[in-house]
Amino acid sequence: MRAHHNRDNERESATDPRRAVRRPAQDPRDARLLGLQESAGNDAVTESLRRSGHPGAQEGATVQRAPKRGHEESTEGEINPLAVSMIGGALGRTDTYENTGGQSHKLPKDNKEGACWEWAVRAASDGGGLSHEECWNYLISNGESSKLSQIAPAVKQQLDQLRSQITAAGLQYDPWKIDEKHPEETTLPLMRQATEGFVRAHGLEVTDPANAAGWVVCNYKMTGRVAAPDHFWIELPDPKTGKRVVLQTVPGVDHIEAGGPELRWHEKDSVKERQSEHEVHQKIEVPVAALKGRHTEIINGILETGRRTRAKAGRA
Repeated sequence: MRAHHNRDNERESATDPRRAVRRPAQDPRDARLLGLQESAGNDAVTESLRRSGHPGAQEGATVQRAPKRGHEESTEGEINPLAVSMIGGALGRTDTYENTGGQSHKLPKDNKEGACWEWAVRAASDGGGLSHEECWNYLISNGESSKLSQIAPAVKQQLDQLRSQITAAGLQYDPWKIDEKHPEETTLPLMRQATEGFVRAHGLEVTDPANAAGWVVCNYKMTGRVAAPDHFWIELPDPKTGKRVVLQTVPGVDHIEAGGPELRWHEKDSVKERQSEHEVHQKIEVPVAALKGRHTEIINGILETGRRTRAKAGRA
């Protein structure tokens, strides 16, 4: 069985089921424009979009390359609340991978080896971007990463300021003080800021909880130090029940596990197979205004899967 600790070497409640779980996006064509790869040549991109009728490429206007991470548009289209409610329902669920407890829906995953953090902040759609280990290594040690140059200057500045705070608090990594412990009241606020910075570094907008379309969530073992979280996942509000649904994955699993809050790891109210060490784990929730476009596509895809399942059941 895959050990949970090796996973990642890696409500607002809506009473109207028609209510979307995120704020309306811009013109989808504009969202696609903002998501262009930086490697593409501006002239070629402009000409291609001009032929397609994109309004931003008319009248001789130049289409700029994609902005750095932290400035990019988060999503394209809306997550259908019916898709979220279907994830929250029992119909179509099957046993979770490797007998890890409970049942879940299984949504398609672009990359089987994609880590939990890649799904949470990038929909596991490619191999780029600042990893959670690189981010926390930068914050607590002298580690540097060339990927830091890919994020927006304002976000990089926030990380730099947090790095100084961690150093001032005596929480910078020091091999000579490896056994030194700090109270959770000291480490938790810094871990919360680090997680928010990591989320922003991937172009997601952190918002007020009352306006959240969803949450990027992580947990970490309380060791008295600042360190990279164990696990990341996404939670969305189910407009039908007022509860949340959980969407997560681990490397080596070929799907996104989607189901109820009982599938969270290291929580006392989860299925028994996932309750281990809940006393020593802390959870952090980061409310976001929207998810990525690929998140939306994968999540909404369950509606088509559900139609096929119901049609098959009707023929039986």
